Amino acid sequence: MKSIAAIDLLDGQVVRLVNGKLENKTVYDDNPLEVAKKWESEGVDMLHLVDLNAALNIGKNNSEIILKIIDSVDIRVQVAGGIRTINSINRLLDIKKPIKVVIGTFAFKQPEIIQKISKKRLNRIIISVDHNKENVMISGWKEFSGIKLFDAIRFYKELGIKEFLLTNIDKDGTLEGPDIETLIKINNTFKDIKIVSSGGVSNIIDILKLRNVNCYAVILGKALYDEKLKIEHVQELI
Repeated sequence: MKSIAAIDLLDGQVVRLVNGKLENKTVYDDNPLEVAKKWESEGVDMLHLVDLNAALNIGKNNSEIILKIIDSVDIRVQVAGGIRTINSINRLLDIKKPIKVVIGTFAFKQPEIIQKISKKRLNRIIISVDHNKENVMISGWKEFSGIKLFDAIRFYKELGIKEFLLTNIDKDGTLEGPDIETLIKINNTFKDIKIVSSGGVSNIIDILKLRNVNCYAVILGKALYDEKLKIEHVQELI
């Protein structure tokens, strides 16, 4: 299992939201680049960069900061948040470093977009499936997409997507533990896909649970920033 440190960007700052709500915001740092280098130096496998301004369509996006981070670190990076045009997808895929691109809202509003991405690049596309009671939510978690969780995975798997980022919105930023029950159901239903789990991780026990249900990777957010988990301890287990 891979460890992924989340860096959520809002107005140029590193923040964490609870359940995706701006009123539940905690600012952790004013220097995202230093945070990225810190997680890299501590041994995390990847970085998950989220542009919350772009995702929520507020203020100025954080694309310049994201490009600086990509250029400054040697570990793998995946980028998420407000990626809603084929041009923005291609710009990211054209970067010399082989980053991964996480698509959520755009994929569900225009699913045909996946067919416009070349097959050799599909392995760098991750579909973000943010769900609440198995309803897939989009547009910054504000709208129901009209599709259910398992139907969404099945649909994009048939289009050639192999990697899915699953976030149970009720768990995000809560430190209440990951949604193991749903992950078990998905593992029992689908084969040959990679599941990245996001939301709820608070301790080493949660890491063990995710490892035991064959998650490909886990995104670490609030637990890292609140120092409830250390990357070196996570790496010892995975």
